[in-house]
Amino acid sequence: MAYDALGDFQSAVKELKLASTLDPSNPIDDYILYAIYKRRAMLPEQREVLLDALEKDPNNPVGRFAFALVLEKEKHWADSLREYQVAKRLATSVKGPIYTDLRGNPYEVDGVREEVDKAIERVAKLNESAQHQK
Repeated sequence: MAYDALGDFQSAVKELKLASTLDPSNPIDDYILYAIYKRRAMLPEQREVLLDALEKDPNNPVGRFAFALVLEKEKHWADSLREYQVAKRLATSVKGPIYTDLRGNPYEVDGVREEVDKAIERVAKLNESAQHQK
């Protein structure tokens, strides 16, 4: 992340990919890389690293919410809606404000809890509209 903060995007990506390779069961490097790609609006890359992270830990509500957002931006309404619903279910099952993955990485879930109902409503309308146009 220090490389990215200094404006060296390529080195940041290289180092995070290396870190992910060296510790392949730890999803945190994927989420850091996702954040870097998100700042640059790189949707295909966001999708790829989120899928990698969710493969390592499919129960992360923050990861599910982020993936739903990518799907929404890609206009995959039905898939996005499904992911938002999964994120909501997972966030609801977390006791307290922090989800902790199997590696001990903490993720703040209050943002998911605050935004997920609005996202579900928004994407449900978009999905319904798309269904009517077919």
